[in-house]
Amino acid sequence: MIKLFFYTSVLLISFYNNSPAQSIPITDNGISKNYSFIRSVFNSITNTGGLDSFYSKLYTLKITGQGIVSIVHIGDSHIQADFLSGVVRNNLQQFFGNAGRGLVFPYQLAQSNAPSDISSSSNTRWQFNRVAHPEIPVSYGVSGYGIKTDTEGASINFSLKPGGSGPQLFNRLKFFLDSNETNSWLLQADNNSTPFLVKKAGDSVYSEIALEENTNSFSFSSLPSGNTKQFYGVSLENSSPGILYHTIGVNGARYDHYNIASLFWKQLAGLNADLFIISLGTNEAQGSGFNEAGFQKELSLFIQKIKTVAPNAAVLITTAADSYKKRKFNTVLKQINGSLVNYCGQNNIPSWDLYRITNGYGSSYNWAKKGLMNRDRIHFTAEGYRIQGTLLFSALAKGYNRYISNY
Repeated sequence: MIKLFFYTSVLLISFYNNSPAQSIPITDNGISKNYSFIRSVFNSITNTGGLDSFYSKLYTLKITGQGIVSIVHIGDSHIQADFLSGVVRNNLQQFFGNAGRGLVFPYQLAQSNAPSDISSSSNTRWQFNRVAHPEIPVSYGVSGYGIKTDTEGASINFSLKPGGSGPQLFNRLKFFLDSNETNSWLLQADNNSTPFLVKKAGDSVYSEIALEENTNSFSFSSLPSGNTKQFYGVSLENSSPGILYHTIGVNGARYDHYNIASLFWKQLAGLNADLFIISLGTNEAQGSGFNEAGFQKELSLFIQKIKTVAPNAAVLITTAADSYKKRKFNTVLKQINGSLVNYCGQNNIPSWDLYRITNGYGSSYNWAKKGLMNRDRIHFTAEGYRIQGTLLFSALAKGYNRYISNY
């Protein structure tokens, strides 16, 4: 009996080690054929050992079919529309399981652009702000955005449209709200007959509600309190094991903007990240010159803050693809990206050099010529971002495949 048990265990271990299903299919192979200026040969993550803890959690999730792995992608306008990050999310969730849409915000109520799968409306106008404007006296939280109102009975209507894998359903909501314990809200979710009372719960940075049934939409109404109500975002999750991929993209954001956002860092801990992906630098590159010492000081502070709120999380730094500045090639962006790569190398931080992969300085000309950039020559088209998302997913997949090859 002991020999039989041992033999069976060996077979199971061998199955997990050798099963091709455990390797993620690589999807960037054909990109260089269609776009010769993209150098897929460089599409990999450096200092990849820093991602071992993350890859280990992915592997455990895959072989056991249990648990949640949380990824938080922080960036600027390149991330806010979710074209790039959406590709990474959909591909990871198709392979490892879908634990929900993750953190979302009603961008329409802040008069900003939203991911195509998010729809929101209200019965009133809200004051709003984002992390890129610390001079405006409206606080912003975990999403990098914030809205507030004094209107009694103010409501937020929110829905998710189908995503890359079909309908997006959730049955657990984590609300990031103001800290006033006298404020409360009434949640009415479609497919659920009973409304739910939502209010601040002790010292937690979010208020959690478990629904009776899955849904893809809800209404959220403030109850009379006489106080200002503030809303910073909600994480939409389900009961399935898999990937939660939270995106925090803010138009105009820089490292120094995030560094002074105290409520952002306080609430960020509530996302329980296993991996942070940081995609910033484009807005720093809009200045007239580059102060490397000042830039690396802000970068270092940012990393320190991440390690404070999530000491066991892995960190991946990405560079920005080439873009123009005032219709000229951007030499400051070249310097910033070089500084990012050097900093990561010196501090053994995993990095993904999109700038190099997409052919570096001046390569934005080729992207624009192929119709992959917007007319401002800073932002990309939806297709341009999707190509970049495919490259990032493939780089993560290559790292994961190398990691599990050692098992």
